[in-house]
Amino acid sequence: MVRILYLISLENILDNPIFNNQVRSMQAAIQRDNPGEFRVTVLCLLPWLEITRRGIYSNFRRHARALRDLKAELAREGLELVVAPALVPSAAFNRIGFFWLGWFVATSLPVLWWVAARRKVDIIHCRYYYSASLARRLKKLLPGGVKIIFDVRSLLPEQGVVNGLWSADSARFRFWKRTERKLLATSDLTVAVSQAMADSLKNEEKTARLEIIPNFADLKAFRPSPELRNEMRRELGIEKREVLVFAGTLGGRYPADRVAGAVERFFGAMGPDSFFLLLSPSDDKRCAPLFERLEKLGRNDKKSWLKLNAAPADVPRYLATADWSLLVLADFIPSPGAAPRDEYVFPIKFAEYLAMGLPLLTRPENRSIAGLVRSYEVGAVLEPGSDGTELGEILRANHARWRENCIRAAREDFAMERYARRYGEIYRELAGGG
Repeated sequence: MVRILYLISLENILDNPIFNNQVRSMQAAIQRDNPGEFRVTVLCLLPWLEITRRGIYSNFRRHARALRDLKAELAREGLELVVAPALVPSAAFNRIGFFWLGWFVATSLPVLWWVAARRKVDIIHCRYYYSASLARRLKKLLPGGVKIIFDVRSLLPEQGVVNGLWSADSARFRFWKRTERKLLATSDLTVAVSQAMADSLKNEEKTARLEIIPNFADLKAFRPSPELRNEMRRELGIEKREVLVFAGTLGGRYPADRVAGAVERFFGAMGPDSFFLLLSPSDDKRCAPLFERLEKLGRNDKKSWLKLNAAPADVPRYLATADWSLLVLADFIPSPGAAPRDEYVFPIKFAEYLAMGLPLLTRPENRSIAGLVRSYEVGAVLEPGSDGTELGEILRANHARWRENCIRAAREDFAMERYARRYGEIYRELAGGG
């Protein structure tokens, strides 16, 4: 039996769509497909203190019952969950530098050693940079060694630039690039979400062994349903509307002003029957650029658009109401002095929109997403200067074909089951049994 420790650091796992759809569903599928072959322990190093605008509280006091329930749910799916406190406040997650990373590793290493040693793990699958930094320190301490998978997800140094946390010529950016190279050099396998990300990482460390596994969709959770679509459209009072949806947090990677510009183009193309559905936990401050643009267009809340903070489990239900999906990104800055790019990003939303049969609208500046939209023929790139009437005609004429292409692409290239099989192969190979 191959013993795997899936390590999550400083991230919330309660009612979290990324954890549920990208980690939990994947690992449960691996267990179902390979009974008795893998033993998986999910170790979550959860911030002990949560610091928010509404106050400070302990995750372990406030969410004690929810954590117990989640542990029981995962056990029924063949997964062990261990949750331990990390002595780093949640507010430091996106701002970690030399001090906080050193403190996190020093205070969390005993916990990781205890969990890994007791279970005699063969592989530590590290989600993001913080987990990989911790596992790198552990590798020399375990008898016989342990294999490390560095699951990058997003390029942390560049993401900090996008989020305005540091500049591309700052000391913190350079610190994280040095750390990145060390993680690439010492990990037994690094997982990238796109070819461009893999190329960038290979350029940083020539010896890195890389695997490309894109963000995927659970086709059992994200699937078209005419019955649900009709039910939800009646509930929202949008039965006869042409609906565009965006799901996610505004700001940072998804700038509200760019979303607003794309929504304006959609309204201009589809006319008075158009409707925009925003599924987002973002507060009014983050949404302000979007709300201001809609107000200038004379579009009133609940008549032409609606914002909902849907529970993660309900997101597929609301996606089912839509006809179109929106995906626009901020620019990435790959290195000091370089031109903005977005090729390193592959949002989870792309696969989930496809799975729901929702043709995508995107900007030409988002070159990687625009390239995928064109190559798979799953939507439209909103070229500047195009006439609204002409764009509307193109969208209406191609919607049915693009919708079918979305569903086909999700099934063939972005289905979770495909990558569950691949991860099973990877685990066997690293453990010496493949």
